[in-house]
Amino acid sequence: MKCKQYDVRTKGIFYFAGVFLSLLFLTAEILLLLSAINVKAEEITEIYTPEDLCGVADNPSGSYILMNDIDMTDVVWKPVDFTGSFDGNNHAILNLSFSETSSAIRTTYDGNYKTYDTHFAGLFGTLEDASVRNLSLLGIKAEVFKEEPCFIGSVAGFAERSTIENCTIEGTLRLDVSTSMFGVGGIVGYGGNGSIKETDADVTLICIDHDKENRDEQFMGGAYSAGYLDADGCNIIIDGYDSDHGYVHNGGLVGMYILYPRGTEYAGTINNNRVEGMITFFEDNTDRRAYCKDFIGEVMNWTYEYVGNSSDFVRNEIMDYSKDLLPHNCEGSSFMTEEADNGSEDYGYTLYTCENCKEYSYKSDYKPKEHHITQWTVVKESTYEEEGMEEGICAECGEKVYRTVPVIEEEPSEVISETVSTTWEESESEPVSADAQDEKTETNRGMKAVYLLIPCGILLLASAVAAVILIIRKKQKL
Repeated sequence: MKCKQYDVRTKGIFYFAGVFLSLLFLTAEILLLLSAINVKAEEITEIYTPEDLCGVADNPSGSYILMNDIDMTDVVWKPVDFTGSFDGNNHAILNLSFSETSSAIRTTYDGNYKTYDTHFAGLFGTLEDASVRNLSLLGIKAEVFKEEPCFIGSVAGFAERSTIENCTIEGTLRLDVSTSMFGVGGIVGYGGNGSIKETDADVTLICIDHDKENRDEQFMGGAYSAGYLDADGCNIIIDGYDSDHGYVHNGGLVGMYILYPRGTEYAGTINNNRVEGMITFFEDNTDRRAYCKDFIGEVMNWTYEYVGNSSDFVRNEIMDYSKDLLPHNCEGSSFMTEEADNGSEDYGYTLYTCENCKEYSYKSDYKPKEHHITQWTVVKESTYEEEGMEEGICAECGEKVYRTVPVIEEEPSEVISETVSTTWEESESEPVSADAQDEKTETNRGMKAVYLLIPCGILLLASAVAAVILIIRKKQKL
């Protein structure tokens, strides 16, 4: 009688356990299904126009790809603090200029590990857990004045846990300061625990300290001015001008290599880089350090691999502290201009040469590549509110090119409106339409849901079978 009671009780326990496990896995399956329904494929935002590029500020953690060369002439650029992915797609941003810093403030360290709350500027103010690749910045121009600690660079003023790869930079960066900590980098201002790879920079860097009374920490580098970013396979052409009344840290590649914060361990790489050019500077300081070398001005941590580097670099120290150092000193001079034509594989620009000295010249006013398109295909119809988009293929180089189609200006009659509406609906049924893309996206989401449900179903079935087997075995023993 007791055995019967024990048998019934045991069967009940195992039955409850089986049901509980089944419900548990069923609940997990439902939750995963709901999660799968909301799963979105990584959305990559395509950039066609200056307006699209400015829109990066609305979603700084997104993924972006350039579809066209973008001319930023007359566009006021506010540096973006970026945590996403930016693929230049072998296109260029032309004539980008900025004078402001971004909103982010980060901690920087000098060689004594004194900390500073610092501002930043560049295409991106800060890069954190981000990537930038396959991008050209041509004709970039920065003129930043700051009374707080500040670093500027072409791609970013600050970069941490980020990568910059296969980029090209040409332009001039100028930083005027009256503060205690600052620097200019050809690619990045300040940063660490990241990398700059296979990137070329042909830059003029200008750093002017306007505070003659207080000693400061100043940094300049053709790749980056301070930090411990890896630099591999980069080609740097630098024309640097540094007027400082504090402590100078200048390098053709890196101004100061420093692991931060104190105690950080990192085995970096500074390999296969080429540096050419000159840094002209003065250090108006009785306690002079005057660090200026071809690759790294000052090394705080000898923890990196260093192979395959070469240079043709000039250290040009000036002992006259009365006048700020600039690339050009002819006052009130006019410039001769020479146009370099753009083609299907070349960007155009204007070469300005001083008529007085005939020595100083610079490139500006870059023009996008000139492609030859024989046929345009409608990608997106224009409406009364939004511009459309057309795609063409260059007959010479085979590159895809996109152009915007203006909005429809005049309101049509009701009859014409119905016709247009019908035509638009028909166009949406084509493969290139937005609806078709949405349908494809939904299909992908459905497939993801199926892939998630398969293992859940197997687990559910296995748990049910296990519960039944346990019950049967217990009955046989009793």
